[in-house]
Amino acid sequence: MKKLIPAALAFTLISSGVVTVSAQKADNVQAATEKREHHFRQMKNFEDEVHKANALKMERLEIQKEIVQQKDKLFDLHVKAAESGSKEKRSGKKAIRQDMKKIHQDLKALRKEAQETKKSMHEAMRADDEKLAKEKMTRWLSINEKINSKLIEKSQKLDEIIKQYN
Repeated sequence: MKKLIPAALAFTLISSGVVTVSAQKADNVQAATEKREHHFRQMKNFEDEVHKANALKMERLEIQKEIVQQKDKLFDLHVKAAESGSKEKRSGKKAIRQDMKKIHQDLKALRKEAQETKKSMHEAMRADDEKLAKEKMTRWLSINEKINSKLIEKSQKLDEIIKQYN
């Protein structure tokens, strides 16, 4: 009997802790579900903008794919020029490379601005300020359009470098 009472007491303490923890988990799951439902109700008002953002992202990925292909071709051309010993072909691209450096700096600034704008857009959504969120979403989309145009400009500069090898 002396051993039964402490064992029963220990079992009671352990089982009450498990019930408390599982109740807290259920509350956390319910709160997360409500938060997610609230987010999707808000995003329903931005359906057109979300589709436009996705289209811009697909366009950006296509441009980046093209840039990678151009860089691969440029690498092959550069290796061939180095093997043949024609340094004038390799060194004649300095002005274009300076333009590329400027494009990279612009892209870096635009990406940072886009990230900050998107963050402020999400903060406005959490604060239920639909007007500000819409304004930030429009700004974010315009920044992404600028990023795509800079990537196109980069692709054109790579084309110029490739043409100089021929």
